[in-house]
Formats: sequence, C-alpha cells, structure tokens
Amino acid sequence: MNLINVKQPSSSLLSGSVLGSIWLLGLLLSILLLPSAQAQQVPAAVYSRYVTLTTAFAKLSAQDEQQTKAKAESNQILINNIADFYQQQREHSTERQLLASNLQLQVLLMKQDSLQGYEQGYQVVTQLLSLSLELDQQLIFQQLAAQLAASLTPFTDANKTPNIKSWALVTQHLIAWFKLVDQLDVEQREIYKITNAQQASNAALLAQAYYLQDKLTAALAPSKRAYKLVPENESYLKLLLALLQRLEQDKQLNEHLEIAVVDFPKSKDYWERLAYSYLTLEQNKSALSTLAITRNQGLLTAQGYRVLASLYLQQQQPRLAAAVYLEGAEKKLLQQDQAFFKGLSNAWLMARERSKALAVFSQATDAGVKLAKHDQQQAQLLYLEARWEEAESAYIALLDHGVKGEDQKTLLMTDKWRFLLAVSQIEQGKKAQAKDNLLLLQTKQYQGYSKGWLAQL
Repeated sequence: MNLINVKQPSSSLLSGSVLGSIWLLGLLLSILLLPSAQAQQVPAAVYSRYVTLTTAFAKLSAQDEQQTKAKAESNQILINNIADFYQQQREHSTERQLLASNLQLQVLLMKQDSLQGYEQGYQVVTQLLSLSLELDQQLIFQQLAAQLAASLTPFTDANKTPNIKSWALVTQHLIAWFKLVDQLDVEQREIYKITNAQQASNAALLAQAYYLQDKLTAALAPSKRAYKLVPENESYLKLLLALLQRLEQDKQLNEHLEIAVVDFPKSKDYWERLAYSYLTLEQNKSALSTLAITRNQGLLTAQGYRVLASLYLQQQQPRLAAAVYLEGAEKKLLQQDQAFFKGLSNAWLMARERSKALAVFSQATDAGVKLAKHDQQQAQLLYLEARWEEAESAYIALLDHGVKGEDQKTLLMTDKWRFLLAVSQIEQGKKAQAKDNLLLLQTKQYQGYSKGWLAQL
C-alpha cells in the first residue's frame, strides 16, 4: 500500500482467505444450479444415475481420511465413474451438462489447496459459462471462475512473481459478474441473494487482481467500492490505503486515515500514518498534535517517538522534546545510540539546561558514543557553569587533540580554546600557567582580548 515506510501489499492483501468459500460453493451447487423446471428436462435414467453417484460420493466424503487400500480403490472407481458421467453429458443439453458438472466440481474441489483440482475445476466452470445459462447461474459461475482463477499458481517462481495470466482471468470474470449485478435493482438483488458483503468481497478481489497486474489506477475504484460497502472490514481499508499511498494521492490518503483513526482508534499504525501524511502535506502542527495524541494513548512506536521529539524541537518546545526522548528510552523503545544522545543534548541546550546537557554528554561517553563537536560543547558548558577545574581539563584535551593547520580559521579556534583555558586557570588562581597560555596566543583578535588579563597578572 511506507510511503513513509508503510508496508506494501503483497499477493495476500486481504486478511481472510479469498478462496475460503470455494468448497462451500461447490457443495451448494447441487441446490443452486438446476431449477426444478429444468430438472424435469433431464432423462429419468440420467437423473437416476446422477442421484446414485451423488449418494455414493456423499458417503465417500464422510469417510475417514485413513482408509484401507480396498476402500481407496473403491473410491477411485467412483471418482472415475463420475468423471465418465461428466464426459458423457458434455455433448447433451445444458440441463444435463449442469447436472454432471455440479457433481464433477464437487469431486475436483474435494481436496482444498489442490492446484490440479482448481485448474480442472476452472475448465469445468468456463465450459459452463459458454452455455446459455439463467442469470442466477451466470452470477454463480462468474464468481466461482474468478475464485478458481485466483488460486491458479499464485506465484510463478521462487521470487514470488505474480502470475499475471491468472490474475487477468480473475479480472475478466469479476468484471462480467459486476456488469450483471449493476444491472439489477434492489428487489432483484434480494431475489438473487446479492449481499453487500458478497459485493465487497468480490470488489476487493478485483482490486487485488488489478494490483498484482500493476494496474494501480484501475484497482482504486473497486477498492473504494469494497470499503464503502463494508467499512467495518479492516482488510478493505488496508487495501485502499495501500493503493492511495502507492498512487501518491496524498490528500485522499490523509482523508481516509482521518476516518481510520476514528473507526479503529486502537491501531498505532493508522495514528502514526496519519501524522506522516500530515507531514507529507506540510502540515507539521497537525502532525505534531496527532503524534501527541498517539503518545497519550500509549500507541507511539520508536519511530513515532523520534519524529515527535524532532517536531517539538522544530516548534521551539525543547523541554517537551527532551521529555519524549526520556520517555522513549524508559519504555525501551529508543536505543541510547548516537541519534538519541544528539537529540536529547540538543533539546537541553535549546532549553538552556546546561547541567542536564552536560549529564547527557557524560552518559554518551560512558556508553561509548562519540558525538560531533561533543568535546567542544562539553568544554564550553563546563566553562559557562563555572566548573573551572573540569573546564581546564576539557580545554587542555581539546588543545592536545585539536585540529591541525595554519589557516586563519584553525588559528582562531585554537586561540579561543587557549584563551578560555587561561581564564579557567585564572579563576583557580593558577596565574603563572594562565600567563604562559595568554602569551602563546597567535591571532590579533585574541591577543587583544588577553591584554586586560595580562595587566592583572
């Protein structure tokens, strides 16, 4: 469906199995396929043979899977007889073909997740669709054909590449199904038992089929239809959000996420994605408030803590940023790594909490984390806090490991450290050492600063 790192949909975009109703449909065909008026058109001998085979098959289906060899052979004979019966009726009337196809489909779909059974079942159904069928039969078979096509080799190789041909067949049959459904009025839909749930399921499958053919724009309309029909089904919402994100329709994505947090308020995913969608739309204040709500609900993730703290810093609220960093660490969501110490120290520095910033630098050192300009900032903070002995040690270390070079910028930096070192020594009464350092200053700027101090020594 990022995407500010939102996960993309896979071949199984729907949370439930799309094919879960195939076996049930196969079992119901004996009831739905042949109206009584049509059954009367089947020769009595043919219908009697159908009843005999159906009764025997029902007993076979009810048997334990652990069968004796003799029973297994007997069952295979029955399955072969049903296949023969099906082939015999293919050259006869529609009614006879429906009768035999119904029984053959039940045999083929007896073992779920059987690729060969699905392939042969699909062939049976497409043969039926070539006949002159009643409307209710067309609806049943177009839907069943789509479901069977969706099960035909979902992936063509080890890299899980979608089988475009199979998903194109799914698209073909579902478009035909919706064309029939959309011509029905409300009363007719009730007669043919076309429910909102059924339409939504088929719309979602159609969207998935388009998606796996990389036809994202075409997938959007059926995805919206599925979610509109059954908005409480979260899998339809996830499918729609994924498509909107892939299509970079940021405004629509934001609108649907605003609805999602109301419909599914306990989902941390929707809250954070809503915040990130605000960021995409450059609505930083809305993003901040959304993440703050997510935090108050206890749903904020590690990434959410980092983004929220960063937004607080952008909005010049460093104390709140520091609180977010500390809470994230306390909850074991934020690792105390370089990014953590840098963010927290910046927050305390912006808040003018020098002692707290120094504590963070110390913690970073203890954790073996090296921050950029860490030593310089620490030395300056110690100086500003009048911790003269520690400041002296810090500036000596800077000078010992300072940058090399003779350019003006480097000399100014070195003189700055040496000058502050001298002041730190003066404050401790180390006048001789301070005088030596002041006399070593090389730039006119700091030599000028030192004149007053040298006069006092």
